[in-house]
Amino acid sequence: MELHDRIKEQRKLRGISQETVAQCLGVSRQAVAKWESGQSAPSTGHLLRLAELYGTTVEALVADEAAAPDRSQTGMPLGRRIQWKQMVQRVLAVLAGYAVIYLAGRVFGTTAEQTSVMGWLFGADPQQHTYLYGWLLHQNLFGIAAVISVLAAIAGKMYFSGVSLIGFAVGLLLGEILGPNPAGAVHGHTHYGWAIWAGIYLLFLAAGAVLERMARHGLHCRSRWFTVWTAAVILGTILVILFVRSSF
Repeated sequence: MELHDRIKEQRKLRGISQETVAQCLGVSRQAVAKWESGQSAPSTGHLLRLAELYGTTVEALVADEAAAPDRSQTGMPLGRRIQWKQMVQRVLAVLAGYAVIYLAGRVFGTTAEQTSVMGWLFGADPQQHTYLYGWLLHQNLFGIAAVISVLAAIAGKMYFSGVSLIGFAVGLLLGEILGPNPAGAVHGHTHYGWAIWAGIYLLFLAAGAVLERMARHGLHCRSRWFTVWTAAVILGTILVILFVRSSF
């Protein structure tokens, strides 16, 4: 059995996907696929990290032998434990992000005095908040957006999850700042922040899907395609704002 066959076998024994291996080692999934197909070989450093990830030794990977899977006391393979831990971390990070946005809205977006702490923290009357923040709460869009990001995190789509969270925050901020229309808006009661938020949020959802696809082939923040992606998102955001302000 060749090195690439043993690497592939050890990964499958532990129930780890190529994407998870790539994330743990900081390489692209394509690189892992090449290791397992014999098109290229991992460096010594990557071999050491592979052995650690699979709960075996470098000698077991290089030599024609297979180490027994490392299992916890509950019998869960190492790969499953790693995937579970990563999933929990992603979900907690997303929830923390929405919690920060929620509390920031309570601090800066509450316009009426509250009689109690619970009323300030959980009150959903749109008249007690700035227009856009109150509208998102009243329409349950805050919760829906959070669920979308959390489900993406559970599914392992960390780029889509993170970009959707950022899009929600950017849309809310720019909608609150640029939304007021004293001259009167056809929709939104002299405030078209809702349209700015919706346009930006949908743009970021699409951008997150594109970034997730790009990540499958290896993603580097200094790569040309990532620069193009970033520029497209910024330009798209500007176009959304200009379109809304000129159309409503």
